[in-house]
Amino acid sequence: MKYWSDTLAEKLKERHLPLEGVDDMKTPSGRVHMGALRGLVIHDLVYKSLQQADVPTRYTYVYDDHDPMDGFPVYLPEEFKQYMGMPLYQIPSPGPGAENFAQYFANEFTEVFNKIGCHPEIIWASKLYEDGKMNDLIRVALDHADDIREIYEKMYKKEIAKPWYPYQPYCPQCKKVATTTVTDWDGEQITFTCEVNKVNWTQGCGYTGKMSPFSHGTVVGKLPWKIEWPAVWKVIGVTVEGAGKDHMSAGGSHDVAKQISEKVFHYETPYPIAYEWFNIGGKKMSSSKGVGTSAAEMLELLPPELVRFLMVRTDYNKAINFDPFGDTIPALFDEYQRAAQAYTDKSDELLARMFELSQINGVHMPPKLRFSVIAQLVQMPNMKDYIASEGLESWAHYARNWVEKYAPEDEKFSIQESLPEAAKNLTTTQKELLARIAKELDTDWEAEKLQFEIYEWGKAMGMSGKEVFSAIYTALIGKDHGPKAAWLILSLEKNFVQKRFEEAAK
Repeated sequence: MKYWSDTLAEKLKERHLPLEGVDDMKTPSGRVHMGALRGLVIHDLVYKSLQQADVPTRYTYVYDDHDPMDGFPVYLPEEFKQYMGMPLYQIPSPGPGAENFAQYFANEFTEVFNKIGCHPEIIWASKLYEDGKMNDLIRVALDHADDIREIYEKMYKKEIAKPWYPYQPYCPQCKKVATTTVTDWDGEQITFTCEVNKVNWTQGCGYTGKMSPFSHGTVVGKLPWKIEWPAVWKVIGVTVEGAGKDHMSAGGSHDVAKQISEKVFHYETPYPIAYEWFNIGGKKMSSSKGVGTSAAEMLELLPPELVRFLMVRTDYNKAINFDPFGDTIPALFDEYQRAAQAYTDKSDELLARMFELSQINGVHMPPKLRFSVIAQLVQMPNMKDYIASEGLESWAHYARNWVEKYAPEDEKFSIQESLPEAAKNLTTTQKELLARIAKELDTDWEAEKLQFEIYEWGKAMGMSGKEVFSAIYTALIGKDHGPKAAWLILSLEKNFVQKRFEEAAK
């Protein structure tokens, strides 16, 4: 069974196009949420599969930096509300290191997807306009306004009042684009009004004027998104592009773009890939509403190859429901290790391919120790040298973060400063065992050997394994369960353990 992107690459190869242009796009209207990474990785997988199939290909990523600010991110200062309705790239940056608002958030997202092995060619939509590349299609759209309006009316079964023109100029007075409406087009200039009450989230200034809709070095306006989408396909040569199921559903924005592309711009619609959403805790995420984990925050939860694996392991047409709480993260690490094993021993072709496609800058095998065990080690004192000697530092970082923020309470433990109250309930036999262990600690032990001997001592006393080890956990951490007992004991100062067990035995 082949991986889906490899199967698609073989199918696309049969088209014999001189170049397959794989493209994705995003409006950087705030911190880019984790869900946007899904589309990016899906397109990257197609790009890499095409490359490996020896198909000439190009991977681009368009930042729609000229879209208006039409939602207010909850984390922005109130002063930014004055920019509502303005193009994102003309709004000041909310922080250092960027020329404008769009670039600030786009740079953060680019850094993240570069870290997970995606390196598309970045295209700024404002630059396409500024360089005049959109001018020809702006003219086509305005000249065929009636045809486009008819497509809208048939698709949405709703009449659009005339006059109607598919263009939005930047108001020269208030700088907004969300509030402008074109009322006439004479073949060279548009007549427009910046309407005061066009939208309910910002106000226009009432300005009315005439201007050329064509940009020459300075952007003066833009096509509405559903018309701009197919225009960009033609301008940059897109032949493969997917989108979330909301855009790709019947009667959705992709259906409109497809008709405009083929009937008005005379450009074949790129091969579509309708992919499912990425959900955090079952909710569809939103950049402006602050719902879900941002792409940047995901790299605090998972190493880059695991972020990529999270996307790769699920078919594009199935939803990913990711909840960092509970055992989701340890289970993901376990599955990644199984994929690595499949790659090594060739036991599962599909799983091995998933591991291969998750790699960044060459194949790197993960640690052998399970993530859940590493999560126990990081909670034990004096285990830093052991973690380093076993090459576990990279995963230990994420294990600490998981324990601190997301692990269930029964996965957390800490050495109690004084004998826990629960120790009073230990049986006489359990107390005898603790006294025995305290005496035996004068010998130098290897953890595996000590673990075995503790079990054997308890067994000789007539105890079950659960009774044996719960005695140790109760005396040290105040719980009846915990990590491997011998490792826990040897991670502590010997005198401390001896005194604690002797106290418990009394």
